[in-house]
Amino acid sequence: MNILANLSDNYKRWADGKLEGFTDKIDDLLVEINNPLNISTAEKRQINKIIKSKNVVFFSVNKPISDTKKQIKTYASIFGMGDYELDSKSDADGLTEIKNNKKTQQDIEYIPYSDKQLNWHTDGYYNSQSNSILSWLLYCVCPSDDGGINKYMDHEIAYILYNKNYQNITKLMIPDSYIIPENKSNGRPEVKNPVFSFVNNRLNMKFSMREKYIIWNDKITKEMNNLKNIIENSHDYHLTYKLQAGQGVVTNNVIHMRTAFTNSKNKNRLLYRLRSKIRVRC
Repeated sequence: MNILANLSDNYKRWADGKLEGFTDKIDDLLVEINNPLNISTAEKRQINKIIKSKNVVFFSVNKPISDTKKQIKTYASIFGMGDYELDSKSDADGLTEIKNNKKTQQDIEYIPYSDKQLNWHTDGYYNSQSNSILSWLLYCVCPSDDGGINKYMDHEIAYILYNKNYQNITKLMIPDSYIIPENKSNGRPEVKNPVFSFVNNRLNMKFSMREKYIIWNDKITKEMNNLKNIIENSHDYHLTYKLQAGQGVVTNNVIHMRTAFTNSKNKNRLLYRLRSKIRVRC
């Protein structure tokens, strides 16, 4: 039985548990990794417990890592991630540097690689359904001097709140909820996607507040505005945190945003990212 079948007893039990179990206390969601070269069984168990119920877990490495890139990939495999997305910014294994990069006009237009605010979105909203991003990992090597604060919202909670207030969630599940136009510069064809769907019987979400390079279906204008309002204004269900050096976050592709940031001469914000087509599991 699909646990998200609207108005069923299972759905109500699941939805109530999600809302009642929410916490914005980062300490309750953060796992200290004492030995970066050997995550203990207890640490894995704690990570798994948090990610299963919250779709997001933070971790902190208590000792310096000599080969950061290699260790991040090791962590990702421990978290059950794999089948990583490769793009023009990633290395051969899918690891991408997230930093303010203004080498080309294309770099300036790609908001994640700038110092501008990055509005609410899920990763890979421009990917086709068959190429969905189901989880991602961020690891902080160096935070910015000012700004660069992330906010997170569990997409399952967004689904629940929408259902609770409007009860017409199926309108956001039509296969052409929005269109991503063809991108001739990188060879990506036109893509049509639903906002909410199920991948391997688990809720998946594709969404962006961005208005450029995304065309919303006129049939769901009202529904999209309602969803955007829920995401922006459900402050009681937002997680707010700025990763520090040696800290990371792993999520089942929850909705998230980033504030603008400022670097200094000797301190440039640098994070590493992996995006996976597999949900997190330890």
